[in-house]
Amino acid sequence: NYNLPKYLELDKKLHTIFGTSLTPLGELADVICGPFGSAITNKDYQESGIPLIRITNISRDGYMDYSDIIYISEELGNSLSRTQVSAGDIVISQRGSLGQCAIVDDTFPKLNISANIIAIKNPKGVSAEFIRNYILSTVGQTLLERASSGQVQQKITTQDIADLLIPTKCDEQMLITIIDAGHIQYKNKVQQANDLLEGKRGYLFERLNLTFDNSESVLCYAQKHSMISLRIDADFYSPRFTHFRRQIEDSVYPTVQIGEICKSISSGFAAGKQDQADDLPDNERVPQLRPFSITPYGQISFATKKYVPISRLQEKDYCKKGEVLFNNTNSAEWVGKSTVFDIDTPCATSNHITRITLKEGINPYYIAAFFNMLRSIGYWKLLSTYFNNQAGVNTETLKAVRILLPKKTIQDEIAEEILRRKNTAEALRIEAEQDWEAAKAEFERKLLGE
Repeated sequence: NYNLPKYLELDKKLHTIFGTSLTPLGELADVICGPFGSAITNKDYQESGIPLIRITNISRDGYMDYSDIIYISEELGNSLSRTQVSAGDIVISQRGSLGQCAIVDDTFPKLNISANIIAIKNPKGVSAEFIRNYILSTVGQTLLERASSGQVQQKITTQDIADLLIPTKCDEQMLITIIDAGHIQYKNKVQQANDLLEGKRGYLFERLNLTFDNSESVLCYAQKHSMISLRIDADFYSPRFTHFRRQIEDSVYPTVQIGEICKSISSGFAAGKQDQADDLPDNERVPQLRPFSITPYGQISFATKKYVPISRLQEKDYCKKGEVLFNNTNSAEWVGKSTVFDIDTPCATSNHITRITLKEGINPYYIAAFFNMLRSIGYWKLLSTYFNNQAGVNTETLKAVRILLPKKTIQDEIAEEILRRKNTAEALRIEAEQDWEAAKAEFERKLLGE
């Protein structure tokens, strides 16, 4: 594969245009890889400390995404000081979403990188912005594709990055400006999409005549013993949550327990590395939906995929259209992300996803929207139990939660508005992606003098 015509042609073009100014990146910067083996495991994850950069924290537009950042202890992070990065360094994924990279910003004073991350530190003679844009361009991605290796899953090594040829004599600022302008357009449309999706919460509160006070002004409060049932933790009886639950019970709309409106509730199955099928052809595998497969806005995402073999699956393992998918285990902030399975792609789910089949006459989009509203106020976090630095809501707890269930026509009206916003947001995201790809194509044309 290394000598395929497309690679040879690009190599010849770069040497013709830039000649001796093509310099291996390893001569311009320090290139390091994340810790090996079991230096950092899931058991080391915690909710404070030193942030740990994983592949999911590198967005495809070349910027950091801290929405699901996890932490390791100061002691562990500092013991792995060789794998620490700070503002101005570049991080790049070496497998999975291969070649995805971003410049570390100044949100945190220092961060550690996980396995499967390569860091480019202390660039000299060329800007970090140009390196990032070059790697993200078709030119950079083609060079990394050529260098990648692996039978089961393609990967790039620190040596591949160190050997990456970078043109050091070109109009860097002009090329950076092209990408920056494209990124502004991209971010504006993505923000419009996010605002639409974020507004779903406010819409549902308003439509159902609910309120929730996010401020925590009351630091001390009391609760009658007669009012205490099921739980004894203080947060559960804080004024803002007791007020919210009281609104549910006193609403003009009927109140039901989740368990009362379900035909079935079941979870998927665990699949470790040995059970996955990333190396099998598409006709022998299906995606397994996991927590990262549900976005914070309640959409199914295939930005990252894991597969399981079809040979392992029974009919009951496949998702059915109309099921509500509930993320039952995650970091505390993200427990409760929910969506409706409404796609044609056959999928299974991991044990971190609860599949809910509703009874007739109940709109699944309404239920998923209500679940996401509960997540937005921290209600699922409140109900979670904690283990191995993860939060979780078990099936029995889920069944006992009480929600509003207006008549079907109102559910449908709410669902229609939710879907309208979802579809408009999706169209904006598609336009944003097109703008971003156009900017990268223009970068490549100017770089190669076309």
